[in-house]
Amino acid sequence: MFYLCSIGSNLDPNTHVSTVLGELLARFGPLQLSSVIRTEPVGMQSCNHFLNCLLIVESGLDPASLKQIFVALEIAHGRDRSDPLCKVHDRPLDIDILASSPEGDFASARVDPYLTELLAELYRHSEVHDPKVELLVQLPNESSKRRAGKAVQPQPVGLRPLTLGPRVQQSKGGQSTPAIHLDAGPRHITVPHQ
Repeated sequence: MFYLCSIGSNLDPNTHVSTVLGELLARFGPLQLSSVIRTEPVGMQSCNHFLNCLLIVESGLDPASLKQIFVALEIAHGRDRSDPLCKVHDRPLDIDILASSPEGDFASARVDPYLTELLAELYRHSEVHDPKVELLVQLPNESSKRRAGKAVQPQPVGLRPLTLGPRVQQSKGGQSTPAIHLDAGPRHITVPHQ
C-alpha cells in the first residue's frame, strides 16, 4: 500500500525534518518527496514558521500501524502528545497520513490548502511559490555499510521533488548500479546516467 503523508515542524525544523527523513528512509526504503517549504503557522498562535513537505511511502502496514510508528517518531523527537492542546502548540515534529492507495496515485487527493502546491508539484502540474528550504539528509550507502566509519552520506533535498534513497547500490558482482528515481510521477522511473 502507498501512503501520502505530510511532515511539519516549527521547533528546530531543519534538524527534525532532516533527521526524520533519514529515519523514514532507513525504515521504509525509498521515499518520493516534495520540495520542503517554509509556511506560516495555520490554526495556532505562534511566531515560529513551519517547514512542511509531502512524501509518499510504500509499506505493507495498515494505516493504524503506520500511524503508531509516526507517533513514536514524533515522541522521540520531543513532541508531547499527552497534552490535550498539542494540535495548537509549537512542535518539533508532526507526521500525518493524508491518503492511501494501492497504486500510489495521489494526484487528485485532498490536502490542506498550504499543501496544495506541493501535491501539484509532485505530479508536475504546478510550481511551488512558498519559500523552499534546502536540507541535508543522511542516507545509508549500500557499499559503505560494509566499511566501518562510513555508513552514511548526505544528500541535499527540499528544492525540488525527488525520490530519496541511496545514490548507488552495490550489485552481487561488485559492480555499482545506478539508483532508480521515481521523479517522473507515479509508475515512471528515471535512471540517471553515471
